[in-house]
Amino acid sequence: MSNKKTDAELLRESELFDVEFYLKRNPEVRASGIDPVLHYLRQGAKDGRDPSKAFSTTAYLRRYKDVAGAGINPLVHYLRTGKAEGRVLNPAEDDARLVRESGFFDEEYYRHFRPDLPPDRDVVKHYLRFGAREGLDPSEKFSTSGYLRQNPDVARTNAQPLIHYLRHGRTEGRLAPRGALREPYVDALYADRWQAIQPMPVTKVAGGERRISIITDSVAPHSLFGGVGTAIILGVQLANRLGNGTLRLVTRTDMPDGQVISLLEEATGIHLDGILELEQVSTDGTQRLQYTDRDIVMTTSWWTTRAVLDSDIPREQVLYLLQEDERMFYAFGDERLLCSETLAEPDLAVVVNTSRLLEHLSGPGGLPHLAESAVALEPAFPTRDPSVVPAGSGTTKRNLFFYSRPHNARNLFWRGAQVIARAVEQRILDPDEWDFHFVGRGTPELTLPRDVRVNIIEGLGWTDYQDLVASMDAALVLMDTPHPSYPPYDLASVGAAVLTNSHGIKTDLSDVSDNIIVAPSTVDGLLEGLRELVELARDPERRAANVAADHVNRDWAAALVPVVDWTMERFQRVIGAGKDVPTDGEGIVPDVQ
Repeated sequence: MSNKKTDAELLRESELFDVEFYLKRNPEVRASGIDPVLHYLRQGAKDGRDPSKAFSTTAYLRRYKDVAGAGINPLVHYLRTGKAEGRVLNPAEDDARLVRESGFFDEEYYRHFRPDLPPDRDVVKHYLRFGAREGLDPSEKFSTSGYLRQNPDVARTNAQPLIHYLRHGRTEGRLAPRGALREPYVDALYADRWQAIQPMPVTKVAGGERRISIITDSVAPHSLFGGVGTAIILGVQLANRLGNGTLRLVTRTDMPDGQVISLLEEATGIHLDGILELEQVSTDGTQRLQYTDRDIVMTTSWWTTRAVLDSDIPREQVLYLLQEDERMFYAFGDERLLCSETLAEPDLAVVVNTSRLLEHLSGPGGLPHLAESAVALEPAFPTRDPSVVPAGSGTTKRNLFFYSRPHNARNLFWRGAQVIARAVEQRILDPDEWDFHFVGRGTPELTLPRDVRVNIIEGLGWTDYQDLVASMDAALVLMDTPHPSYPPYDLASVGAAVLTNSHGIKTDLSDVSDNIIVAPSTVDGLLEGLRELVELARDPERRAANVAADHVNRDWAAALVPVVDWTMERFQRVIGAGKDVPTDGEGIVPDVQ
């Protein structure tokens, strides 16, 4: 007969099983009348319940994977063999002791980042139980998240990073990455403030097909109006000219939405012959962009340009699509300075959206080098039926479109709203004749004088926007820059009368369309412009004649031929043009008369 004690007997005789402690912590066990020792042996340990204050079930199993893997009750294991093997009674306390003695924990530093912790809180235990999961560092000597990034095998085990380093990592030759500085170096603060222009992490790989890679913030159906749409259209035409070349959309804030290509095809008639790739490379540096020496990398803003130019991508492979005098986005200060310096980069291939903007940028006091290193892009505005001009009638009100973008300062929302209000008061815009449509995101609910309510429209897709534009008789579109923006062209090309403001060299747009009126930005100047606008809107025959005689491009493929030709020549070395890249005359881009 064996004298070996049963597991239950072993626990009953041990001070490490405290009956009162167990019952107090587990009142349902007391209420059920179940023997607490038997409950712990059969179920409690599996649930992670502790037998006493002195012994942690979960900490013991977490420390000793062999015990957990064998399915042995942790307290039974400790009493029968663990103690004799030198295993730690309370691993949590042992971990805390190890951290305190390591020199890697700075209580004052830790409290700096968690000032909410009460003075009597054991911050070492807080770090071990909660802080590490929150990504907090124990001191400037050790980065919790950095250690896990460097050691994905450790991350997969859910091990406490600092404990792993102290017990195993340093003897294995692993490095302790630096923790966050309590008072960061100025370079760290600068990098955080200007994250969007930090050098893009890139990796060069061998080989690869010819590819156009567009770097932008986001690509989604709602972001296709204007700049992003133009970039993709140009990218498609360049990729097609390469001969079924690849188009890659690389975004920095959200994953790109691939359906934009089909939406653009429907709206503009363009078609991508080759492959579409989608990729996100966020500004936090956690992803890297792979490129080859056959990529043309198209940037779409000064900040994406800065990030790419400061990366390892050679500037000979960079094409900057400049669609506004971006210096005008900012008051005089750091943003404007950084933007200006980027726009002034020499020997950089630049496509400037419209010859007017290029004339402004390369003029006196501007960026004269662009006269040699840039080409102008004249956009196209496909219309479904440009011969149909809204006429209005005695029974149907005329429709006024106001380009309402209060969150974009250059669109002069408040000046425009003020002028419309004065025009309603003075019956220049008679509410009995006009309905008012404020089109743009963020427009506040508002009422015009004479208790006139406006129709606020936002979030339209491209084709719905085209339908809306085609129903307008007149429009007020303000843009406090030399670039006229796209809506005046959209609206004038389908027969609406359009009023916009003058700015610098933008004093007359009759070379584009006689449906576009340009007036000074003053209240009186715009009111006078509205009088002229109303007169034109009431004459649909004249508007139709202006459409027939205008110089608005309506075919993107034809409009972009000069830009594509210029780009192919500029990037000969990158793409190997002259060897096997066809020219326009060889049929990649159709010769449109």
